[in-house]
Amino acid sequence: MDTIQVLDKKFAISIPEKDILERVEAVAQQINRDLAGKNPLFLAVLNGSFIFAADLMRRITIPSEISFVKLASYQGTTSTGKVTEVIGINENLAGRTVVIVEDIVESGLTIKQMLESLGTRNPESVHICTLLLKPDKLEVDLDIEYVAMRIPNDFILGYGLDYNQQGRNLKDIYTLVTDNEQPKPVNMRNIVIFGAPGSGKGTQSDKLIEKYGLNHISTGDVLRSEIKNGTELGKIAKQYIDDGMLVPDSLIVDMLAGVYDSYGKDHKGVIFDGFPRTVPQAEALKKMLAERGHKVAAMIELDVPEDELMTRLLKRGELSGRSDDNAETIKKRLDVYHSQTSPLIEWYENDGIRHQIDGLGDLDRIFADICKVVEDL
Repeated sequence: MDTIQVLDKKFAISIPEKDILERVEAVAQQINRDLAGKNPLFLAVLNGSFIFAADLMRRITIPSEISFVKLASYQGTTSTGKVTEVIGINENLAGRTVVIVEDIVESGLTIKQMLESLGTRNPESVHICTLLLKPDKLEVDLDIEYVAMRIPNDFILGYGLDYNQQGRNLKDIYTLVTDNEQPKPVNMRNIVIFGAPGSGKGTQSDKLIEKYGLNHISTGDVLRSEIKNGTELGKIAKQYIDDGMLVPDSLIVDMLAGVYDSYGKDHKGVIFDGFPRTVPQAEALKKMLAERGHKVAAMIELDVPEDELMTRLLKRGELSGRSDDNAETIKKRLDVYHSQTSPLIEWYENDGIRHQIDGLGDLDRIFADICKVVEDL
């Protein structure tokens, strides 16, 4: 069931249990690596974090302890702005490594008060771990090392979070909606440029950006930026890469969502470069945009014969000196494309937004054909 009624409010499912648990697992792995040998004390903030804390602790493999504090700052669907300590901290924290476990960080005032209180008890270090973060709501500067998911400023419940004490038992996370606030797709030009290596996606993307004022999200650029800047997501991604593992789709989508949200709610659209490459990634992208009332307006497929792709890529290698543009490597890349990425053609066809463009011939003619699609969106 995608929509539910809780008391007088209607809620729509936004984050399914599977996605939640994947992110909890990723955060737990990061903590296991970072705090090995520290015997950390986890301080779970009640009531909201009790499910998150339980699932997190089941995935913590290093020696550790857990205790609980209770703070109140919510009434109905809005924060009272006042943080009241209901149950204090009784443990001796001197010299301890402490991890605050929160269900959600919004203004940050609750965490700030906890940090001030903990600081008087001489812990060795204090770390913050939260299931959810609303970056746009933060009112104080916090170093939040462990973030499972970043979300928009909507009111949510489920997985421990409540609406007037109801809904904590829901396994998924739901977003508040009303009859006159149902998410509706915005008529913006979010476009996936699709095609094999050498099909001209980069060239045509640049021309679209210049003509229509679209934004550009490159998966590779976003990933490198997150890692370089040492963000929470970047640290997790780097560990996967260092371990020789692929960065999970859910983590990539979280990164893309952060960049996408930075453009605001009324941007002209985004060209997605290098993503999606698989059907699960396309499904994840569709879900992320739908949560914001947006959608992919068109998948534009540049169709180029394989012999022409080989010719283009070999020529590019000669001009640029790129070591990966040799016949053997190019053949492998095209094989990967056909086996893993080309099934997206059928997926987008079934979604009703696939537009095939003849990618062979004059660049201006190809661009004109693309513009016809864009202008009809």
